[in-house]
Amino acid sequence: MFVPDFKPWPELTADDLKAYRAYTDLTNYCELPLARPCLPVALLRDPVHRAMSLYGFVQRKRAHNLNALAMSSTVEEFYRIGSSTNPRYFRNVQATRVCGRADARMALDFILSKYLAVGFTSEIDVFAGAMSRLFGWPNVRVERKPFAPDRYDGQITPAFRDMVLSENEEDFALFRAMSAGPPYAIPPQPRSREMIRRAKRLRDSALTLARGVQRRIGNGSRR
Repeated sequence: MFVPDFKPWPELTADDLKAYRAYTDLTNYCELPLARPCLPVALLRDPVHRAMSLYGFVQRKRAHNLNALAMSSTVEEFYRIGSSTNPRYFRNVQATRVCGRADARMALDFILSKYLAVGFTSEIDVFAGAMSRLFGWPNVRVERKPFAPDRYDGQITPAFRDMVLSENEEDFALFRAMSAGPPYAIPPQPRSREMIRRAKRLRDSALTLARGVQRRIGNGSRR
């Protein structure tokens, strides 16, 4: 994504890629009609740690459109306001990057059927070493930052963790499935409070509509 005439992944053609062996971008993956094989690679991390990291990242980037918010608010305020104004940047980003949808099961299916490799941000040095051995490269050394729990656990409040996980259920399910190792399965998940509330609203609306129809029928029969 740092070359002249850069194009987002979904807009690329085979001709655009013919001079390159690798492509990187912050775009949701989708399959393209390419004649040569495409082997996607992804990195995953705990969504709560990602939210903490995003706060620090935006604070450091003065040109970022959320920099003023990050500099003037706590991490909880930053996440709550940022997530409500730009949900696509805060919610289930990792599952969406992998398969184009905020769906952990679909993302896992893509990983198992289409992806070459998936690693973890917290173990990026191990991942780089594994990729080096796979391709027969000279050992690529990537420095690992201090492990995320050591960096963030003292700053993550229960309220912040609950807030982030309530909006990143798909990312968390995917992260847990990959972290657990083979056979890489996502267990059935209980319905979230938001899903329960949504179902109740739909049920109440249906009952209200049904009562209205019954009243109209009753009034018509009395006439």
